[in-house]
Amino acid sequence: MRSIHCALAGLALLLGGCAGPTADQSPAPAAADDPGAPFHGAWELASIVRYSGEGEELSRNESSTGFIMYDPAGTMGVVIQGADRAPYAGDEATPEEILAAYRSYTSYFGGFTVDPEAGTVTHHLRASMNPRGAGSDYVRHYEFEEDSLTLQPPAGADGGVVRLTWRRLSDLAELTDEHRRFIGFWEFSRLDRTDDSGTALPVQRTYEDGFIIYTASGHMAVHLVRPGRELSAAGRPTAEEAAAAMSTYVSYFGPYTIHEEEGFVVHQRPGCWFPGCIGSDARRGYEFGDGTLTLRPPAREVDGGSVQDALTWERISD
Repeated sequence: MRSIHCALAGLALLLGGCAGPTADQSPAPAAADDPGAPFHGAWELASIVRYSGEGEELSRNESSTGFIMYDPAGTMGVVIQGADRAPYAGDEATPEEILAAYRSYTSYFGGFTVDPEAGTVTHHLRASMNPRGAGSDYVRHYEFEEDSLTLQPPAGADGGVVRLTWRRLSDLAELTDEHRRFIGFWEFSRLDRTDDSGTALPVQRTYEDGFIIYTASGHMAVHLVRPGRELSAAGRPTAEEAAAAMSTYVSYFGPYTIHEEEGFVVHQRPGCWFPGCIGSDARRGYEFGDGTLTLRPPAREVDGGSVQDALTWERISD
């Protein structure tokens, strides 16, 4: 008999429930002191499968990409990018392109709790690319089987369900001490800006919250949200509302490479909330402090001078 641990989970833009075909199951024992322990680590999206209320498979998507990451500190983050997502065709996106980009990317972050008796995991959202998600609790059923985790949102009105299966990522074969300094969840603290003489400059647009996550598997994800976001007037946003939501949120994910001697880290971005940055690299100078990590993108030329941004993050993980 396969060992499967059943409980509930899911994603912001996908609906479903705890139904559909399952194999012969037996609960896997939860850790005595921490029911969240089986979740801890990084998981890569393997498939999204939709079932009718009668259990018939309606569609199977094995092309979308993404990660879900859980930390012993009780924090989590998820990113999903739809298949065949491409940059805008022109310099300015059409309304159709904006809506397609918005609907094909899911990103949120916050805390999580597990109820083994109910067989549920709840994602407590601090923020989401969809502004309506902030402050929500997403309750999901889950199943563990060997190196996979299946998360299932509640059933739709017609009884249909969606099952998202994630595959656990293994640690890098050669984890260095420098990797270990990065690994974990970090919370946004502040954004500083200076000119080429080191003089502080005013920051007109900052962020109010965010996580950056580095995993032992060599992957990372970033979530950043700006203040003053507005909800869409109706359930489905207009192109203008979708553009506003995307302009006030930053999210990307992929592998990372540390260049310790040169003092920078490279974030590879196969997944990105903004279609134009898909497949690009983000180079960041880095500096560790007392429980902090400061990342500096390349300096920008503004009005004939150099402007340097620095984002400081505070460690959440133990």
